[in-house]
Amino acid sequence: MYKVIYIDRISDYAPNIASNIKDGDNYFTIGWGAGSARKFKEYNPDVIVECWKTDYKAEKIYEREIAGVIFKIFPALHIKHLGDYSFTLIKHLKIELKKNEKTIYHITSFRHLLFYSVAIRLKGKPLVVQNNGESTVRYKVKISKGIKKLFYLLQAGLERKSFKNIDILYILDERIKEYLPVTKATIKKQTLGIITERFSPLNKFEARQSLNLDPEQKYLLYVGKLNQTKNPDILIDIFKEIRKERNDIELLIVGTNDGDPLINYALEAGAKVYGRILHTEMFKYLSAADVYILPKYSIEHIFGGIGLLPVEALLCNTPVIGSSLENFPEHSRELVGLAVSEKDKMKEAIIKIIDKKIVLGNLRQIAIENYSWEKISRETAADYKKLLDKYYN
Repeated sequence: MYKVIYIDRISDYAPNIASNIKDGDNYFTIGWGAGSARKFKEYNPDVIVECWKTDYKAEKIYEREIAGVIFKIFPALHIKHLGDYSFTLIKHLKIELKKNEKTIYHITSFRHLLFYSVAIRLKGKPLVVQNNGESTVRYKVKISKGIKKLFYLLQAGLERKSFKNIDILYILDERIKEYLPVTKATIKKQTLGIITERFSPLNKFEARQSLNLDPEQKYLLYVGKLNQTKNPDILIDIFKEIRKERNDIELLIVGTNDGDPLINYALEAGAKVYGRILHTEMFKYLSAADVYILPKYSIEHIFGGIGLLPVEALLCNTPVIGSSLENFPEHSRELVGLAVSEKDKMKEAIIKIIDKKIVLGNLRQIAIENYSWEKISRETAADYKKLLDKYYN
């Protein structure tokens, strides 16, 4: 018997959620750490699992058990651009360390104050860290100038000290290795899992009818804000070129905000632009599309890995185009889409998939085989076992 404590922040994911226990389970279960904790518990019921999170709007500690996981939310001081520091969480951590029980500490994401404040206290304790696409201080120093560069340079010491205590580091993109501080950690490529039951595919005709789309047209799909994070302007430009050559292809853009800088550009190009939608409704759009496209991440976000949305598209039997596909397991990559990022090659890839000129595999099955929570939880448990053997014999 052992315990796993997942440590995460609530503020970055849900800044508008009031710090009130009356908000229900969602207040406790939102975020990467909470999702990982619940899924690990589901597939490892004999393990004690807790999830500790900070919320700078909370005025006291909240606690609730959900799906066998003990959730604890701690008040925190929020420092802009640095993140949360919680005196009460650190106090509870010190108490936990004094128990000297078999415990794995698992922090979701780094380069923020909560990570630094916890990791530097875990010397000689089993520490696992999951990268979720954020870059390191070393990388930020490289791409920044002026005051921003100085801001990141001032964090470098904290990052170096924290990384010395990591035993296992899960990353999303191999390229981040070049920018990691010195660490003895075992570095593995591993993402979060996918919620397969939420993305049960509809057939194309049914999905398009549900969205009032012409079932005879072909549809390209982009999901996200219309800013430069994923470079959607590349896709919009390609769509404008395609529309000059044929009129059977439409562009759907989902998940935008009214103030997005490229929203008028997309509308002028003739794209169908939808605002923000519930995650539980996303399967309809993914099912209706002929291809999901994530052009490429901006220089500030290049370590995002495959991303969850491309995998969710595969669950809905929709192939994927984009540079993030380079992070898909190589043995199956060509069966699920085309890993391209340059404009001309992307246009060519779109036509190939739309006109069914490439052979694809069983997209949903391939996605489940590589990214199911069952698989990821099983592999994570095996890694935890190695740490338990190392620290507790």
